[in-house]
Amino acid sequence: MPPSHARPAVRPGPDGVPLRPPPSEALNRLLRDLGPALQRGNRLALPAPREAEATSVGQLLAGGFPRGQLSEISGPASAGCTSLALELLQHTTRSGELAAVIDPGDAFDPPSAARAGVALERVLWVRPPDTAKALRCAERLLQTEGFPLVILDLVDSKQLVPPAAWLRLARGAAAHPSALVVLSRERLSGSHAAIALGLHPGRAHWSEDPPLFERLECGAKILRQRRGPPRECGTLRFAQAPLD
Repeated sequence: MPPSHARPAVRPGPDGVPLRPPPSEALNRLLRDLGPALQRGNRLALPAPREAEATSVGQLLAGGFPRGQLSEISGPASAGCTSLALELLQHTTRSGELAAVIDPGDAFDPPSAARAGVALERVLWVRPPDTAKALRCAERLLQTEGFPLVILDLVDSKQLVPPAAWLRLARGAAAHPSALVVLSRERLSGSHAAIALGLHPGRAHWSEDPPLFERLECGAKILRQRRGPPRECGTLRFAQAPLD
């Protein structure tokens, strides 16, 4: 598990105002609309959380991904994007807050998330059939104001996202106290992202006798931030191979 002194993966808004409780009518209406696309985490048998060795994203980003803004995590396969997303979910749900995963590629794996320490009963998992519906779902979730963290997984998306959609999502995140984090293979959101974090595969570490896998280090670079130039920001260490 991340060290107790690690900073939170999602930081509060700049005005320090605490989150408002989710409007029950809006949230209930959303759950009814999702219907069969919704799977509740508390219906799953939860294995024991694994011991994670991942460096805190809060430490790498000096506080984490900002609430009220759109951020993006991008990188090739085995760069750690999914593992880092699970760390965000773990920080959010273990603090007693709700999170949402919008997963048009049906890539989210609840058993792996549970092993990473995610409280699945606090995760709304939505599986829209395509990218366009995933974008609309992200807007709806931001409007409910009940989710401090919304993850939009576009890693496997082959559809182009129009610039107007990114503008709407950025405005939707700004209007509500939620951190919207987009996962992608290559940068998609352009200048609409407050923070764009790029990951790249690093070095695997093995024990000597017997030769067993110990951890994988992945490099992390801030490709864009509203305040300051792009820069290398550290290394993420995973106790098992990244999940993507």
